[in-house]
Amino acid sequence: MTRKTIAVLVVALAIPGAALAARARSTAEAKVTYVLKGTLSAYTAASSAADGSITIHVDSANYHSRLLTGKDLTFAISAQTTVTLNGNTTITNASHGVVKFRAPRKVTSAALMAALRPGHMKARQVIDQGRFHPGV
Repeated sequence: MTRKTIAVLVVALAIPGAALAARARSTAEAKVTYVLKGTLSAYTAASSAADGSITIHVDSANYHSRLLTGKDLTFAISAQTTVTLNGNTTITNASHGVVKFRAPRKVTSAALMAALRPGHMKARQVIDQGRFHPGV
């Protein structure tokens, strides 16, 4: 074998190992989006001086947040939180909607509930879907 062939083989074998090592480090700190769907209430808009808040009774949730179904959770809303008001000027109590937040991917239910203490976790996005009308 020539030196060039050996060098190519060494580089080819080193690249997958480096990629796996980088991937192993990043998954430990990976965050995912938790999506909660339910009934919104107690909405206070954020201002430039203070955070607002929103409470959601969770009816359904994505895979990562399925442990939160049936719970009432209050989230802080900052000026950076995206709030979609569905054509209204505010979110009224008993409106259906979605609250999204980011948290570590692999977390125990106890650690997740501790992180979700009232006012501790900030919502990334709040979507007001309007009032629910059964039978429509």
